[in-house]
Amino acid sequence: MRTGLVSGMTALGLAFLPAVAASGAAHQGGQAGKTAPAWRLTKVNTLPGDDVLDDVTVLGNGSVWAAGHRVVNSTRRGLVEWFDGRSWKVLPGSPSYELKAVTAGSDKDVWVFGPGKASRWNGRAWATFSLGSGFSATDADGTGAKDVWAVAGSSASARHWNGSSWRSVRLPARAAAVDAYRAGDVWAAGSRGTRPAIMRWNGKSWALVPTPAIKPPAPDAAAVLTDIAVLGPRDVWAVGGVSWEGTNDEGDDMTYDRPLVMHWNGRSWTASVGTVNAQPYTEVEPDGAGGVWVVQSDWNSTLWHVTGSTWRSTPIPRKAGTDAALFSIARRPGTTTLWGAGFTVPQGDPDDPSANGAFWRTN
Repeated sequence: MRTGLVSGMTALGLAFLPAVAASGAAHQGGQAGKTAPAWRLTKVNTLPGDDVLDDVTVLGNGSVWAAGHRVVNSTRRGLVEWFDGRSWKVLPGSPSYELKAVTAGSDKDVWVFGPGKASRWNGRAWATFSLGSGFSATDADGTGAKDVWAVAGSSASARHWNGSSWRSVRLPARAAAVDAYRAGDVWAAGSRGTRPAIMRWNGKSWALVPTPAIKPPAPDAAAVLTDIAVLGPRDVWAVGGVSWEGTNDEGDDMTYDRPLVMHWNGRSWTASVGTVNAQPYTEVEPDGAGGVWVVQSDWNSTLWHVTGSTWRSTPIPRKAGTDAALFSIARRPGTTTLWGAGFTVPQGDPDDPSANGAFWRTN
């Protein structure tokens, strides 16, 4: 367990947004004592070997697509799972490479992404495209069959599908996440040097969006945004964390973290940095009713339901004797139903520590 003592919380902008500590205590209007709407564990894979689900997307018809990898005979291969509203299927002939991102316009127009490659499912077969050997997508989104974006957290360029080919598009900063709100209005979030960065595509070029400066808690502190959600032109959320190196009272080297949340209300940005000894925020997704869900930490995550200035928490559901990793959440358009994907493992150090892909959902 990482420890350290740095007091207080930094709030920048015209309004304060509560950020939370790892203990689950919310600040300045957060409601940590109240329970958020329920999530439930709906499916744990029973595939041979290890399998992990890194990303999930949901279509308006209720179908769910998830991408990740499985390990068979010490070899990692891509894994794509599909829920058609009635039953789950593992797609045959999934790409041979490890998959990190998925987006879909329909059940016959599905894209999955891995190191230097993207593959498209047309309902019958896969077609694979090169994105460049130095580009490993961390997120993807699109507005239609001729408008798909992919970003990589380590790259200051994006990849854009125009309906016939992928092309490289320069970004003003590194982008780890992308949200295609509508054609000609796409947002991305990541970092520029040691500062968080938000970018916007206007249909012709990308530009940095001015955001409040964040006072670093240490000289070597670095802030990065890992996800972004656009609810509307006047309602944009971005989440991530601030980290830096230090030592504890015993002189041991430590990595310190604080969660970071930013919000645009149509007039100004606000930014809040949480207290020390708190894991970063990793995901943000609209709840379908004007609020958002925020995931804190991949490992045994806390799910925060944010409505107005109120933050309500719930732990990720998991079976007794297991730990869980939640890597991605996605909402079914037009509803308040969300899905999550990741994996579960036995607690401790069992003889068989196999990971099993897992799905969660609300409602």
